[in-house]
Amino acid sequence: MTTPENHGPALAGAADSIRSVERAAAVIQAISAAGRSGSRLVDIASETKLSKTTVHRLLGTLSKIGWVEQDHESGTFYLGLPMVGYGSAAADRHGLLDVAEPHLLRLAELTGDTVYLSVRAGNKALCIDQAVGSFPIRTLNPRVGDRLRLGTCAGSLALLAWLNDNDVERIIRDDADNPGGNLGLESTVVRQMVDQAREDGYAYFPGLLIPDSAGIGVPVLGVDGAPVASLSVAAIEPRMTEPRRSQIVEWLQQEASAFSEALIELDPRFSTSSMRRLSVNN
Repeated sequence: MTTPENHGPALAGAADSIRSVERAAAVIQAISAAGRSGSRLVDIASETKLSKTTVHRLLGTLSKIGWVEQDHESGTFYLGLPMVGYGSAAADRHGLLDVAEPHLLRLAELTGDTVYLSVRAGNKALCIDQAVGSFPIRTLNPRVGDRLRLGTCAGSLALLAWLNDNDVERIIRDDADNPGGNLGLESTVVRQMVDQAREDGYAYFPGLLIPDSAGIGVPVLGVDGAPVASLSVAAIEPRMTEPRRSQIVEWLQQEASAFSEALIELDPRFSTSSMRRLSVNN
């Protein structure tokens, strides 16, 4: 006969799991409530009535999955950009996706290819929107909601290449320490592509991971010159040869510049932190 006592360990485990979820939710709510200013560990602990040790552990887990991001200069925590992927359907008329939409659609019409909008989420690029042209290649990456390592496609390479040297080296080093980090790409290859992108003024990603494919990406820059997003085009390799490649680069750069100007109209000091807040508000 089964008695309640027989289920003691299982029930206790379930209760612990529920408590962990509730605590994680409380941490997220505390960061969300702090709004634009973000929240420090000590403030989150005070708001949630949890110990600093517990909050630190939860923040570590939430940061690892990208739901929370930390500004390393101030130590402040913000909601992470992957939250965009979960709530992008609720974007309001002043949200990031609405600002980006005309630029994506224009590029898809001009190129006939699939166009992607990506933003940085820690050491990864999060694809938050796309527009499909008249010549789509369904097997190409990324898809909306995908989180790819920086440097593993044209859009993520554009985000990586326009970071400062210290950030680039840290990200490449972190990936090298992580088994399977950049999907099998050698660190030297990623560095070479970063250097080439900076020299060319755009990121070109050949078919290193998907044979016979190619992609071109450019950064969307904030007022501080740092990349706040990227626009990229992916297609089969024959559609990316010259002189067509130069034409696509020109179109991408024009739309990236116009997109940047539109974002700065929303906020004259538009930067990476502004992008984070605008994205999360979607």
